[in-house]
Amino acid sequence: MSDITDFLSSPLPVSAGQPLRVTIYSRLSEAIRGGLLPPGSMLPKESELGTMLGVSRTVVREALMLLEEDGLLLTRRGIGRFVSSVLPTPGLENLLPPEKLLSNSHSQISLKRIDNRLQKPSDLTHELLRIGKNDDSWFCESLVFRDECVIALVQEHLPAGEVLNSAAPGIAQALLDPQQQHLSVHALLMALPGTTLGPGLCTVQAAIPGDDRGHKLGIDPNAPVMVQTQSFMLQGNPFYLAKIIITPGNPLRINQPAPGL
Repeated sequence: MSDITDFLSSPLPVSAGQPLRVTIYSRLSEAIRGGLLPPGSMLPKESELGTMLGVSRTVVREALMLLEEDGLLLTRRGIGRFVSSVLPTPGLENLLPPEKLLSNSHSQISLKRIDNRLQKPSDLTHELLRIGKNDDSWFCESLVFRDECVIALVQEHLPAGEVLNSAAPGIAQALLDPQQQHLSVHALLMALPGTTLGPGLCTVQAAIPGDDRGHKLGIDPNAPVMVQTQSFMLQGNPFYLAKIIITPGNPLRINQPAPGL
């Protein structure tokens, strides 16, 4: 226990624009993948983790929620949280952009981008998108509406700088274009001429939104939601990662291949 205590108690990196819960997620993920928290082991209590990490129990809880969404942890009710016996590995699946993922023939779907910014990668984006820990990445956040009701929050990640410009010319400008704020990043990438996206990975898990995402969705932070995590490659390199947090009562379209994937 002393090794993990020393590791978690070491100073946290300061990353401009990165939420503290993401920093804690990265520290715990690094401990899991580095073997300091072995597969099948039980995690310390939230309060103990908060003391080790020097953060509030609320921040720890939100980071643990994200780790569980990504398959690194599982909860045994009445017992505690455990590191997954088998850590997630990539697989292949067809993907849809959120506008199509949540569409049906009975109502109108619309999307509104609410955030576009550069930030340092989290442990998840660093690993899945192979972005250097000191390099910038794009974070884009959107709300999806059915008629006038918010039904999903979309959080999309891309590499920035020369990696983005060489693989997807014009996308950086499109992200900031006021005329393009009604489209997801996924949809913008699909519209690039001569671009083939894929292969991709898709996982779906039940979760709770937490305070920040619950506020944006207009639901209780402990309400049940469905979280779809998508990632895919472009020109043979990891390029795109998204989390789609879907409110209760809004089913996904599944087994519907997206063009070009």
